[in-house]
Amino acid sequence: MDRGDTMPGHANRQGRPSHTEAADRACLPPPPSLHWGWVFLLSVLTLGIFAVVWPFIQANWVRRIDPRSSASLMLWLSLGGILVSFFLIPAWPPGGDATPMTVTERLGRLLQLASGVLFYGAYFAMAASIRRHMAIYRLPLRIGGITLFFFNTLYLQGQLSWLARWQQTGQARPGAAKAVFWVLLGIPCAAILGAVAVPLYQTHVLQAHVARALAQAEPLQQQILDSIDRNRAWPRSNAQAGLKEAGAYASDSLTGFAVLAIDEGTALVTVFGDGAPEPLRGKRLALVAEGRDGAIVWTCGSPDIAPYYLPEQCQ
Repeated sequence: MDRGDTMPGHANRQGRPSHTEAADRACLPPPPSLHWGWVFLLSVLTLGIFAVVWPFIQANWVRRIDPRSSASLMLWLSLGGILVSFFLIPAWPPGGDATPMTVTERLGRLLQLASGVLFYGAYFAMAASIRRHMAIYRLPLRIGGITLFFFNTLYLQGQLSWLARWQQTGQARPGAAKAVFWVLLGIPCAAILGAVAVPLYQTHVLQAHVARALAQAEPLQQQILDSIDRNRAWPRSNAQAGLKEAGAYASDSLTGFAVLAIDEGTALVTVFGDGAPEPLRGKRLALVAEGRDGAIVWTCGSPDIAPYYLPEQCQ
C-alpha cells in the first residue's frame, strides 16, 4: 500500500475512510460535542452560569491536545479579575454619575478591561492550538478570527461539535457552522435598525408635508403683503387680502388657507386634511405677519404639531 493511502485524513480507493485513519481519529480525545444551540439555551436558562462554566470545559479539552496551552489559566485570571472588580466598583455611585472616579474605581475598570483581554486571548489561543493539532490530520479546519471575536464560546463549540462528528464518522462535509451566527446576529441588528429607521422615516415624511404646505402658502403671503401695501392695514379675511375663499386653495392634504385677524398683524392658517399622514390630520399650521422695526416679518408655528415635525424656522 502506498504511504499516502495511510495518512490521516485520506480515504481508500472506494472513497471510505481507511482503517489507519479511523485508528488515528480514535487517538484524538473526544471533543465536547454539545450543540452550540444547547450551550446558548442552557446559558440563558441558568442566567449566564453555564456560559461561565462551559469555556473551562472547552479549554480543558484543548489542554488535552496541547499541554502547553495557557487558555485555562487566562480564563481563570479573567474570571478572577471580573469578580474582584465587582467589589471595587460600586453598583450605585454615591455622588451620581457626575462624581469623579476614585482610585479604587479606576482600578476596577482596569481589571475589567484586562479581564476582557484575557478572555479573548484565551479563545484565540484555543483556536490556534486546535488548528496546529488538527493539521496533523490534514483536516480543513478554518476558525475565522472575526467570527470568533463576536461569538467566541458558541462559535468554538460549533467547531468542536463538528470535530466530534468527524471523529465518529470521518466525514468532513458539511463544514462547521459559521454563517448561522451572522444570520442570528443580523436578526436583532435588523430589529434595532428598523426601530430606529422607521421613526426617522416617518419624521421625514411629516416634515416633507409641512414643508410642502409652507411652499403652497408662499404666493398667498405675497398677495397679503400687496394688500397691506395697498390698504395700509392688516387684512382680517380672505376677501380683504384679495384672496379667494379658503376652500379654493385646498389640496390633497390641506383643507385650504384662511386669513385671520390677530393683534397687530395677520395670520394665514391652514389645516391638514384627510389626505395628510395620520399624525397631521386636523392639525393647524399658521404663518403670522407682524410689524417689526418698520418691516413686516413672517413667522410660522403650530399649536398642534410636535416641534420636531416643523422646519427649523417654525420651532
